[in-house]
Amino acid sequence: MARGQNGDHLSRPPLVEAIAFDPVLSRTKIVADCWSPLDMSYMEIQFPHWKAWAEMNMRFCSDVRNFLRGEGLLSNLATRLCGSGDLFSSRGPAFSFNFVTKNVGLPLVDLVSFSTAELASELSWNCGDEGPTNNNTVLETRLKQIRNFLFVLFVSLGVPVLNMGDECGYSTGGSPLYDDRKPINWDSLGTGFSKQITKFIAYLGSLRIPRGDIFQSKHFLKVENIVWFGSNQSEPKWDDPTCKFLALALKSEKNFDMSNSNCGDLFICFNASNNLETVVLPEQPEGNVWLRLVDTSLAFPGIFSNSCDPNVQKAEGSSSYELKPHSCALFEATVD
Repeated sequence: MARGQNGDHLSRPPLVEAIAFDPVLSRTKIVADCWSPLDMSYMEIQFPHWKAWAEMNMRFCSDVRNFLRGEGLLSNLATRLCGSGDLFSSRGPAFSFNFVTKNVGLPLVDLVSFSTAELASELSWNCGDEGPTNNNTVLETRLKQIRNFLFVLFVSLGVPVLNMGDECGYSTGGSPLYDDRKPINWDSLGTGFSKQITKFIAYLGSLRIPRGDIFQSKHFLKVENIVWFGSNQSEPKWDDPTCKFLALALKSEKNFDMSNSNCGDLFICFNASNNLETVVLPEQPEGNVWLRLVDTSLAFPGIFSNSCDPNVQKAEGSSSYELKPHSCALFEATVD
């Protein structure tokens, strides 16, 4: 759609422009996915959006993959968490369709299971063993990484996009090629893996719904409503590749029209290192406490009780929390 008859990229593709200004289509969700139909590779182009087209955010995918395997920059992760203002400054975060896997490349379970030299462009990490394994430590890390990917997807500004089949452990055996994709066996939805992942996805989605002031706003967050933290409560070292911990406190937007007026501040932390991180929770006014809503290090049922209801944990203000290696956590402030 964005190429001319000679294969060159057009600054004003006729069909793209016509859709953007069509009286009916322009009022719908129109999403561009900039991939080459020739070799199924991602194309880094400036898509002519006319403030009508949303886009699949490939930079989100790359930066999140890099960070969670311990090789990304804190600055890149922060940009993606806040709605990718470098890409969508003129449109807003609602036009960023965030994803970590899609119908091209490695599916989610393979992303944490294969990382040969041939897969370098996939930015994957096998968590210690290549391919199928019986090593319980590796298997636990892989499940934790899957939860991490889903967690980052749902706590980032923008629209979270899930890849069909990831919820039931669909695998291509480590092949990123589109031609190697086979029909999904939907009977696998009954497996233990699928049950815990689908429940985790549903829970993450339920956390976004009442927090429209943060996660579903059409506008970027105000600078004064964000406080960033590095390791040991220090200033983040944004461009130091050895730094693998980032946390942020998000102040609730009091003027936002929310059905649940009791929504408080949020505190989110990400640990992509091999080491335990002692996190000091920000102080809250007297009478307020932090509730831990998510900790991806907890094996299933983890944050769920035996009855499969969310099992939150109370933490006093200014208390510390032990965040395990390769884990993420979410806290919400509430009145005790």
